[in-house]
Amino acid sequence: MNQAFSKKSILSRKRRKNGIFTLRLTSMIDMFTILLVFLLKNYTTENQVPVMANDLRLPSSTAQKIPETASVVGLTRQWVLLDGKKMARVSDVLKSDNLLIKNLFLELRAKRLISERLASYDSKMKFRGEITIQGDKDLPFQLLKKVMYTCGQVGYNNMQLAVIKKE
Repeated sequence: MNQAFSKKSILSRKRRKNGIFTLRLTSMIDMFTILLVFLLKNYTTENQVPVMANDLRLPSSTAQKIPETASVVGLTRQWVLLDGKKMARVSDVLKSDNLLIKNLFLELRAKRLISERLASYDSKMKFRGEITIQGDKDLPFQLLKKVMYTCGQVGYNNMQLAVIKKE
């Protein structure tokens, strides 16, 4: 026993003299695993405010419901956007007598088809028909009506209107 202890102490003295440093990976791996689990648990994409276009001023409201993650239709003063992609000019949509916005309809239909294909692989990802509409507070109701009609025609019937929460 004393010989084993003395060999260990001799080896540790030699390491100290030679400046040899041994890295203990097991404890570091444990620490990084704990950090990773902590970060994964605390970081979620839910309940985040969707990205808004630069020339968009949302109306304020006393609504308490937290926005959910969904595709976003943005209505700026000049453009109708779907997830940041330009679909139609607001002036053209307002001039038209048709309630349906063709480019928006086609793009939403493509998104729905993708969603339905994904649902065939995993039932948790089924199409829920949720969409968030961000409209500038000064835009006419006729534009919002046409966008809502177009979304409804594709099956996006669970519409959320984005607003800024009043303090």
